[in-house]
Amino acid sequence: MAVAGGVAAGGVVVWAVLRFGLLAWLGDKGSNARPVVEALSWLAGIGGLLVGVAALVIAVRQGRATAADASAAEPVPSQSASNQGVIITGGVSGNSGSGPTVGVNFGQVGGAPPDPPPPARG
Repeated sequence: MAVAGGVAAGGVVVWAVLRFGLLAWLGDKGSNARPVVEALSWLAGIGGLLVGVAALVIAVRQGRATAADASAAEPVPSQSASNQGVIITGGVSGNSGSGPTVGVNFGQVGGAPPDPPPPARG
């Protein structure tokens, strides 16, 4: 709705300028306002270029920072214990590579391990 209102207002302004010749003085080389308007247009163009370059630099830097943050995030593993061992579900990384790991058995959980049988004599 706001866009339609803006387009309508712009159309009215263009119609008024063309109908009543409001900018006819720009074509007059003897006008005192013409050099001022030309100078302001140059300043506006240079300023717009500088703002565009600054926006591009900021966007590129934010894109690199976002990509670095996304690659540095590691999943948080979940862990559960039972009498049979420990099961870790999540991402594992190391020297040999990285990836999901499920069902790692670290042996008996809780309590002291049983004593080994005595050596056989014979």
